[in-house]
Amino acid sequence: MFNSRILLSAASIAAAGALIIGATFAYFSDTETSAGNTFTAGTLEIDITDQNVDTPFASEAIISNWAPGETTNVNFDVKNTGSLPVYLRAAATGSWSDGGDATLVKVTLAEYWDGDSWETFASNSGGLTGWVYYSLNGTDSNWFTVAGNGGRAQIRLTVLFDPSANSTYEGKTFTANLTAQARQTTTGATWP
Repeated sequence: MFNSRILLSAASIAAAGALIIGATFAYFSDTETSAGNTFTAGTLEIDITDQNVDTPFASEAIISNWAPGETTNVNFDVKNTGSLPVYLRAAATGSWSDGGDATLVKVTLAEYWDGDSWETFASNSGGLTGWVYYSLNGTDSNWFTVAGNGGRAQIRLTVLFDPSANSTYEGKTFTANLTAQARQTTTGATWP
């Protein structure tokens, strides 16, 4: 009986100690949740327009009565209608109405408007082929950024009707196509 009293006493002391220790570590707490936060992706969208206006640059009659050896200028804008800033590249292709030699029409000079004057970014008297980058030197480095939400790259191309064209091209029509691609300016983004 004596042992059970001691045991009961020890259990009471242990329980009281646990209550004292538990009361020592008691604290207030609160939890808040901020809900409904959103992350919206930007957009990447470009248009090829007539220079300084928003009409599409398509089905343009660039020149008539064009003779071999003559050049003409083609002016257009690439407008960034998306929200993200972009880098640009472009390529020109085309064909004759009767399937003639397309290399007789050559883009020899690509220029951009810097706000004061036309500046060359790519040139080749033999014709620019493949992608030409909207950059300091027309290559895949030192790009110019076109701002989002209406930023424009104003471009002028000089196009040559090769002087070696013969009389089989008299009265023929050359139809040109311009393809522009945009890439977000984020480091590491690749061309589509």
